[in-house]
Amino acid sequence: MKKLLTGAILLVSISLSYAEEVDPNIALIQNSFEAYLKDFIARDAAGLATHFQFPSINQLTTPNSVFHTKEEIIKFWESFPLQDGYAYSTTDSLEIHRLSDPIYYLDLDYSRYNDADELLYEGSSIYLYGKETGSWKIFFQWTGDRE
Repeated sequence: MKKLLTGAILLVSISLSYAEEVDPNIALIQNSFEAYLKDFIARDAAGLATHFQFPSINQLTTPNSVFHTKEEIIKFWESFPLQDGYAYSTTDSLEIHRLSDPIYYLDLDYSRYNDADELLYEGSSIYLYGKETGSWKIFFQWTGDRE
């Protein structure tokens, strides 16, 4: 019985892993995130706003923010504080998983650097993606110190 249960668990794990490997939405979300990161590094608030669907919840600051329009999120990103000397970010690890049919989450570990390539900060973020507008967009964002 134990061998049967172990085999069944292994089979389900392999099936789920394979489903994620062949899920075309994962590549689409990763491409969308890479465009978002490019806009983030460039500090392009208008560009960043194109990666969100509305309403969108943001837990980057206290108190949390809820954005209902593109203009609200542009204003937020224009004033978003970063570490002194911030020049760029790197992706240290990135995983994308399907939560339900229309919702995926992106789990990110990242680092921020200055122009001298000195580490300023290491963090983790969670993004929830939906496809209400026809393309994959962020509707929830959380970030914090890396544990």
